[in-house]
Amino acid sequence: MRKSSNAIVFIAAGIYLALGAVAGYTTVNAVLLLLLGIHRYRSDRSRVSVVVIAVSTLVLIVTQFALFAVVVLVSLGIYYFRARPPEFVTHVGKHRLFVNMRLDEQSWVLNSMSYWHGLGEIHMDMSLAVPEEKETTIVLQGVVGNVDLIVPEDYGLQVDASVLIGQATFRQIQEGGMMQRLSWKSPNYEECEQKLKLQLFYLVGDIKIRTV
Repeated sequence: MRKSSNAIVFIAAGIYLALGAVAGYTTVNAVLLLLLGIHRYRSDRSRVSVVVIAVSTLVLIVTQFALFAVVVLVSLGIYYFRARPPEFVTHVGKHRLFVNMRLDEQSWVLNSMSYWHGLGEIHMDMSLAVPEEKETTIVLQGVVGNVDLIVPEDYGLQVDASVLIGQATFRQIQEGGMMQRLSWKSPNYEECEQKLKLQLFYLVGDIKIRTV
């Protein structure tokens, strides 16, 4: 057991040195801090973890600006492609650098919407919402994000969630690690009176979808 632990330590150290030599140790350390911050945030939602995520993201932007710009532009391009609203419905479309959206404490109106953000936290409780359309489409996309969605059990639901680094959870389905994709559709989707399409894409994120 001890030999196995020592082997893992040596392998990890070798990977760290190799990545540091290629990308720079500041960049590698920032990525490690970002992953640790996300892991800490999942467990206790502390402000310290938010600060660590923000600082490490800022360091990555400064040290790898060209790469970051490419990532943001590609992400925005995918967002605009996927965020095309259905015809003849009320639609909200916005893009911001920082987003803190909480729709989980009182009743609210549910419309089709699309949001892109650099860094954000989104909480939506659809059980408190009053839908204005029979079929609602929600597109959420960003660089770093934490998304927590609650959907009524009787909704027809179609989910397409992708995370480059992080975790996507729906009911008993949980995908974590790198380049994860979660795809699911209610068996009786077409027959449901109320339908909801969720299209979620994050480079680094924690996506949680629950039904009540």
